[in-house]
Amino acid sequence: MSGNGEFIPDQGDIILANPDGSEAARLPPGTGGGCVTTGPFRNMSVNLGPLGLSLPGGGTGTNPDGLFAYNPRCLKRDLTTAVNRMFSNASAVLHNILVPQDVGRFQLEMQGDPETGTMGMGIHGGGHFTLGGDPGRDFFVSPSDPAFYLHHANIDRVWWMWQMLSPDDRQFSEDAVMGTNTFLNQPPSANTTLDDVLEYGYAAGPPLKIRDTMSTFAGPFCYLYL
Repeated sequence: MSGNGEFIPDQGDIILANPDGSEAARLPPGTGGGCVTTGPFRNMSVNLGPLGLSLPGGGTGTNPDGLFAYNPRCLKRDLTTAVNRMFSNASAVLHNILVPQDVGRFQLEMQGDPETGTMGMGIHGGGHFTLGGDPGRDFFVSPSDPAFYLHHANIDRVWWMWQMLSPDDRQFSEDAVMGTNTFLNQPPSANTTLDDVLEYGYAAGPPLKIRDTMSTFAGPFCYLYL
């Protein structure tokens, strides 16, 4: 997966904001920040974005030529051990699997909960900001870093392990999903059900009901995690 980016000294903290503009988290800079220069992705070009890149010292970076304009640049990483230790360490993963008793609490732990000290980060965001860099710190473009897919496969694995502790309730009951059909309920929408349909558009594949995607052993899937 290649490694860190070239070290850039004197980078400022990464400051994340809540929807109301207040500070959600302040993350220290990592040990890289520049272009990846080793491994199979050292010459990789990132072409989309930035659309919402969290910048050292605060602020957000966007593509000056327009959000979806062609913008080739090197893959950057800023590996940050401190973020991993705070939010996405082995103890945090184990807690996320064993403690939540419903999917709402599981999701809150995964995405970050001020009550448990994860400050809007959790193991999901913690993984992204452990990688850092561009596009790793860009909410919209982070899949342009190949390491994104390893991280999200592990997020799926954590959910799978949580499901397996009570599979009937956590896969196919009406309590297996919660929340609304829009991100952060913007715009306001109806509560999600297992019969709601997932539309994949250009990502490939036919529309699927959520209930057909809840098991790694059913529907279009046939895999398990070890």
